[in-house]
Amino acid sequence: MANDKEKILRELGSRIQKMRLEKGYSTRVFAYRADIAHSTVEKLESGEMNPSFIVLLKLAEALEVDLKMLTGY
Repeated sequence: MANDKEKILRELGSRIQKMRLEKGYSTRVFAYRADIAHSTVEKLESGEMNPSFIVLLKLAEALEVDLKMLTGY
């Protein structure tokens, strides 16, 4: 179970990073646009953090995508 969770978080982090880079945002600009801490972006992209629903909504809005596209689910 833990491995599944870790895999999902790593995959989510990769998706977030890919979308951020496609937009041309640095981690700092992205954090500002999403109204979250820069360190949160780094932890999310590395798969170290399980984001809350509110953070997911903020990320999706900053990337101009819906939650399904952001999460892949």
